[in-house]
Formats: sequence, C-alpha cells, structure tokens
Amino acid sequence: MPDAKRLVQALLWCVLAVAPVWTAPAAHAISAEEATRVGGDLTVAGKKLAVLRDSGEKVAAAAPGAHRELVAALARIADAVGTRTFANQLAMLALSLAILGALVYALRRLTRRYQLVFRGDALRARGALGQFALDAADRAVVAAAAYLLIETWFHAATLQDLFAIAVLWAAVRWWFAMLLIEALLRPRTPAFRLIAMNDAAARDIKAIVAVTILVGFTGIAVMPVLLRAGLPVPAGQVIALLQGTLVAAGCALALWRYRASRSAPARTERLWTGFGATAVVGLWIAWSLSVLVLEFSTYHSFTWSMRIGALAYLVHALLGLSSQARWVLLVQRSITAAALLAIAILLAETWLVDELKVVAAETWSAVRSSLVSAALTLVAGYVAWRYLYQWTDARLRAPAAGAAGEPVQPASRLTTVLPMLRILAGATILVVTVLLALSQLGVQITPLLAGAGVIGLAISFGAQTLVKDVITGAFFLVDDAFRVGEYIVSGTYKGEVEAITLRSVRLRHHRGSVYTVPFGELRAIQNMSRDWVIDKFSIGITYDSDIEKARKLIKQIGQTLAADPAHAPHILEPLKMQGVEQFGDFAVQLRIKMKTRPGQQFVIRRKANAMIKKAFDANGIKFAFPTVQVAGGSASDGIAAAAQQSLASAQPPPSGSA
Repeated sequence: MPDAKRLVQALLWCVLAVAPVWTAPAAHAISAEEATRVGGDLTVAGKKLAVLRDSGEKVAAAAPGAHRELVAALARIADAVGTRTFANQLAMLALSLAILGALVYALRRLTRRYQLVFRGDALRARGALGQFALDAADRAVVAAAAYLLIETWFHAATLQDLFAIAVLWAAVRWWFAMLLIEALLRPRTPAFRLIAMNDAAARDIKAIVAVTILVGFTGIAVMPVLLRAGLPVPAGQVIALLQGTLVAAGCALALWRYRASRSAPARTERLWTGFGATAVVGLWIAWSLSVLVLEFSTYHSFTWSMRIGALAYLVHALLGLSSQARWVLLVQRSITAAALLAIAILLAETWLVDELKVVAAETWSAVRSSLVSAALTLVAGYVAWRYLYQWTDARLRAPAAGAAGEPVQPASRLTTVLPMLRILAGATILVVTVLLALSQLGVQITPLLAGAGVIGLAISFGAQTLVKDVITGAFFLVDDAFRVGEYIVSGTYKGEVEAITLRSVRLRHHRGSVYTVPFGELRAIQNMSRDWVIDKFSIGITYDSDIEKARKLIKQIGQTLAADPAHAPHILEPLKMQGVEQFGDFAVQLRIKMKTRPGQQFVIRRKANAMIKKAFDANGIKFAFPTVQVAGGSASDGIAAAAQQSLASAQPPPSGSA
C-alpha cells in the first residue's frame, strides 16, 4: 500500500503541474485577492488560480484514503433501503442491459437486407450514408427502450435505483458515442472506412476506444450517485482524476496501435497522430483542471468543439467516398464551407462569450444574428462559384482522340468564350458576396463603391494598352474570329490556338514554338480550320498517255478513299479529276480536286499520291519528266552535248536580263 499511495500522490502532482501555478507547500495560503493582485487585471483568472491551489492541496491530502471512501460509498448504496435487494437490483440492471443488447441484435437482423444493399451501392457515399442512417436508427430505438425500462423498473428515487439508472444511461451514451467510432473505422466494411488503415488495426482500435469510452461515461454517470451516498468531494476528485488519466491512457494506446500498423500513407499517419495526440492532451488537461476547480465550463467548451469538428469531418469524409461524382463533390464542398463557418461562430460563442467573457451576452445576440446572415451569404456565394466552376470545367475539357487516333476537333464557340466569361462571372460573384457580407456585418459599403469607382477610373487611364487588349479580344470573340484548337494566321503570327485569356491568345506553331500575342497586336485573321478546305493539285503525264483512262483511275481512287473508314469521316467530296489544266513543254498537266475537313487534306493527299502512282504504273500511264534527246553523232557527242546543256542551264542569267 505505501507504493500505491506514493504512486497516487505522484500522479496527482503531475496533474497539478499542468496549471501555471506553483503547487509546492507554501508558508501560508494566499487569498483570492492576493492572487488577483498577482494576476493584474485578470480577476477571474486570479480567483481560479487561488481555487486551483486550494483544491489541489485538498485533493492531495485526500488521495491516500480515496479508495476506502469509494468502498464505503458503494457499501452505503448496497445497504440503502429500496424497492428490492441490491442483488436483485443488479440482476434487473443486467437484465435491462441484456434486453438492450438483444434489441440491437434483432434490429440488425431485420435490417440485414438493407445493409447488403447499401454495401453494394455503386455510389459509395450514398451507401455509407444509408449504413450510417441504419446505425443511428438502432441507437434511437435503444434510447427509447432504455427510457421505458427506467420508467418501468427504476422509477423510485432510492440510491439503488439512481445507481442503476446511471449505469443504464452510461451504456446508452456509450452506444451513441460508438456511432461515430463505427462510422470512422468500419472494421467489417473497408469500402466505407473514413480513416485509412488495415482491417486488423481498425478492429483493435475500435475495441480499445470502446473500453476507454465506457470507462469514461460510467465514471461520469455514477459520480453524482456516489457523492449523494456520502463520498467526500476531495475523494471524488481523486477518483475523477484517475478516471481521466485512464481514459487518456486508453486513447494514447489507440494512437500507438494506429501508428504501429503502418497501414496508412506517411503524411496521413503523421496528420492523424498529431491531431489525436493534441486532442487527447487537451482533453486530459481540460478535464483535470475542471475537476480540481469544480468548474466544467472549459471542459464542456472543449468537448463541444471536438464534437462539432468530428461531425463536420464525418459529413465531409462520407461525401468524399464518391468525390468522382461531380454533384457529390459540389455538395461536399458546400457542406464543408457551411460547417466551417458554423464551427467558427459556435466556437466564438463558446469561448468569447461563455468561457472567457470577452463579449457580453446581450451584445452577442445582435452580433450572432449578423454573423449568421453574413455566413449564409458567403456560403451562397461559394456554392454559386463552385457550381459555375464545375459547369464551365466540364465544357472546357478537351475531347479525347478517337479509337483510330483521330485528332482533337476545334472547340465550340461557347467553349472558346467560357474562360473569359468564367473570370468575369467569378469576379462578379466575389465582389457581390463580399459587399453583401460586409453590409450585413454593419459596414457602410457606399464609400467602398465610390472608392472602387475612382480606383477603376485611375487604372483605366494608366493601363490604356491593357484596356485596348481586353476590348479588342472581346470583339474578336463576339465576331467568332477563331476558337480554341483552330489554326490561324495574322501577320507574322501563325499557329494553333491553345488558350484564350482576358488579354491575349496563345498560339502553338506547327514546329512547336509558342506565341503569346496580345489581342491589340492582331490584325486581319486568316482562319485555316473553319468548316471545310478545298485542296487542288496537279500531276503531269506524258503526251502518249490515255487521259480518259487516267480520269477513271483517279475517280476510282477517290471512291476507294471515301469508302475507307480511316478517311471517310474527313472527306466531304471525293477525289476527282477536273480536266486538263494545260499542255506543258514535256507533260500534260491534270488538275485534281477534293474537299475535306480542315487539316485533313495533307494526310489524304499523301495517301492519294501513293495510290495514283501505283495505279498509273499498273495501267501503263507514265509520269512526265524533263528529258534531253540528241539526234545524230556518236554516243560520246550526245553525252558531251547533254553535259554542255546542263552546264548552261546551271549558269545564272546575265545581269539586266528579263
């Protein structure tokens, strides 16, 4: 027992050490006024420090006999006069807990079919929400059943009945708390798990947290009954401090199990471990200080802050299970924004008004109304912006190439104009939302509007080139001069339009270089990619070739290309021979024509040239090319004459000749 006594005393001194006061025995006890003078103007803080010191000394003195006082209080509860003996009371309590457990089992059996449906839902967020709704429903039924049992079996106001009611309600509160733990971990449904970890870690952590929470709720529920049974307050404080330490140790064990599993990404693991350790230490300090000063407002403020944050994360994570669905992502981010603003308002009320007394309650009622209105305005503006962004983003996505490697088609006119419209609409939403929120907070926005007008006028005078670029670009887009994905030529600039901003256009040259051209530098626009292209080219055949036969072969080649699935979608009018264009010095020039989609004429022409060469060779039609014929003389004379003619043709013409 001496070792146990020293251990309890050491633990109590560790708890007291977290307070910013010196807890060593002093020559005399200071009064609240003296503590107030030490703390300066912090009157409330000074009084709490004095109370903390006095209470700490009493708790330390009561620590050695706390276990004897606890046993005596339990004995008084057992010996108290009641409607039944204590053994029968415990039996009724056990029966009540068994009834509640059987009720949970029956509800889960009845809803088994719905659970399977939710688990197989393709939209995981909807399935997880459905499963959460079923779990919440069985908690509600258990709470109603517990209330009926209490009204039926434990309605007398004896110590034994109060003890049974405390234990029963502790079990119900524990079951409600496990709703959040189950939703986060889901040991049996990994697809719905909201915190990344393996199945074994989820099972172990759930068991550890379940026992820890049960200890905490049971101690909190039973303590008022023990105090009513004669347990001294200092002894109750000792027991409450030990209970808080056990709960903190259980939470620390759960964090260690999570970290030891190594089943989550390193960044996620560090994030959750750091957040969990901070929350556990904060809750333990808040509980210990509240127990010592017997003032639990700080603890309740801290726990309510944690609950609100946990609920916001739960909703955010549940919707995040199906973030690939655009409407789910929009709802998720909208709820997250609303939850953050609500948490900020609630925390401000909890700490600034209820706890620290920085703002008076009468003043806060008016401030809260303004804050709620401004928050709703900000949420509405955020939702409008997110909807606008997702709607435009879906239409700005470039279409993927087809299965046959088809090139990406130029964007539509709406897609080309959307980037500028999104910028303008986003700026409008931002300005209107901020001004409305400031107005609801009591800020006069008329001077702001006047100042913005003056600033805008000054900017327009100082940035005339920028204004010129913006206005010129707007007129280009209104005229539909070019779109994203089209090939344009303007002066020395040419290339495919890759992007259009508020003041410039980005062109990708066919050799790879990129031009960023302000709209003000563009002049006449030649669009090479709009609607269709007529491609004409010539081929030369010898004078002794059959022109009609060549015409038929070219027509057949055009029909073959038009029937080819790889080229048919791009051919608007098939390849055909228009006729004889001219009679040259050594060839008959045949004119060939086809109509294709923009940019496809080059590919189709190369294919047609190859097919024409092959068909002409097979049918005795010869391509013409320059030749030299030498009549008479020997072979050497012919070679010399040909060489002399080649040299003459290679010499430049004399200066001044036409």
